[in-house]
Amino acid sequence: MISFDNVNKGKLYWILQFFGWCSFFVIFSLITASFAGFQWQVFAGHLNTVVVGFLLTHFYRSYIKRNEWVRLGIFRLALSVLAACFIIASIWALIVLPINRIFFPVENDQELTPLIVVIVVLNLSIITLGWSLIYFLFQVFINFKKSEVEKWKLEAAVKDAELIALKSQVNPHFIFNSLNNIRSLVIENPEKARDMITHLSGLLRYSIQFNNMERVSLEHELEIVQNYLNLESIQFEDRLQYKLEIKPETLDLKIPPMAIQLLVENAIKHGISNLPEGGQINIRSYLENNILNVEVINTGQLVKCNDSTGIGLQNASNRLKLLFGKLSDLKIQNLDSNFVSAKFTIPLNE
Repeated sequence: MISFDNVNKGKLYWILQFFGWCSFFVIFSLITASFAGFQWQVFAGHLNTVVVGFLLTHFYRSYIKRNEWVRLGIFRLALSVLAACFIIASIWALIVLPINRIFFPVENDQELTPLIVVIVVLNLSIITLGWSLIYFLFQVFINFKKSEVEKWKLEAAVKDAELIALKSQVNPHFIFNSLNNIRSLVIENPEKARDMITHLSGLLRYSIQFNNMERVSLEHELEIVQNYLNLESIQFEDRLQYKLEIKPETLDLKIPPMAIQLLVENAIKHGISNLPEGGQINIRSYLENNILNVEVINTGQLVKCNDSTGIGLQNASNRLKLLFGKLSDLKIQNLDSNFVSAKFTIPLNE
């Protein structure tokens, strides 16, 4: 597809103007020669007409651009074009008719009559009108392509803005809770407090480095998930256990940043935190039919919570759709009476 932002419109105009008038010269010279024979006067007369038409339409274009006719309404533009065509045709006829009389001498004392002049002016007006239609249709085509490009740019900007907004909607309560836990552990258990600070700093470093990216490798995403789980494990103590079942071939594949972390956060918030005995989280990744499957399985049951906004899960789903289209999917369901599965898929050919 042509990018009209990068087209040299001046150069394109001269190419079209030159080849257009050359085609006009060849076609009408051949038509006239088929009736009057191949005489040099025929070619000279048409060459005179074409050269004058070339110059007049060029000045006509300059006038159109200077007065910004493309901004006129359709009715006003039509009237302006019709008037301009008549004026240009009159000037055109005034120039070419005397010159062409040199190449086509008057026979039998036949002089130019008003009727002949009117016919010539009308013919030249039609030619000028045809030139005008081609010019303005081409302008409409260019403006249409420009509007399409602007629409694509706007859609891309909206998509980027949506992604940035979604990435920025990370639950701040987790950070506040972690800081409160660290504060309480500073005196009671300084070593555990240091561990929490280490994991929290890793989490924040990841959010700064990778949250501005559309996609990150699964391996990098798992680093933040492990920091998050380590922080939560300190808070839940023995009530939280986790396991990673990651296929090596999936580690370099790209996913939206914070996608797994949001699912793990949801599993802890709505699943394990509600169980007095706690539970476990399993994170799995594997390839199937050229599709990356990522699954977070947690202890608990999927129930509808009236006090839950579901923003985190909606963010994860929206990120997947924005980045990978409708082929990506996020499903949450009860596996059995003890476990819940949150799973998303990403096609590798996208």
